[in-house]
Amino acid sequence: MKKVLIVLVVILFIATISLSGAEMREGIGVGAAVGAPFTFVIVADYNFGIASAGVSLGFINPIAGFGAFEIGLEGNYNLPFTLAPENRNFVLYPSVGGKLDLQFGTGTTVVSIGGVIGLNYLLESLPVRIFAKAIPHFQIATGLFRLDMRSEIGALYSF
Repeated sequence: MKKVLIVLVVILFIATISLSGAEMREGIGVGAAVGAPFTFVIVADYNFGIASAGVSLGFINPIAGFGAFEIGLEGNYNLPFTLAPENRNFVLYPSVGGKLDLQFGTGTTVVSIGGVIGLNYLLESLPVRIFAKAIPHFQIATGLFRLDMRSEIGALYSF
């Protein structure tokens, strides 16, 4: 799985370097993301410009043999600065926020509450936002309370 994620990151990086960046767009976005530990989610969000709110549905396999259906809610604040070189061809928009996930697995329900640290890149020629997120969170279930870490990369098509 790690090899697949590395290949995806490299492909996205090479593809986006050849295009120039755009300004943050307001509106509805729909897309998908993959992550580590093995995660696949369908994502929808509404970007207000300064903040965004989103929902996700997907599958997560955090521990070998334990697959779970996941429903998530997320809110992000788009920080008022960008990370860009002098030529401004590759502009990254940082964001921070929170996330609440419910995971329904084999006989147990896990609640995950945590933060989100993200970077967004917007394509100028297409209404697409490519994102990468680090998600430190607490997992809470019967007999379980632990700090865990997830990461996701994906893309959203904006309407």
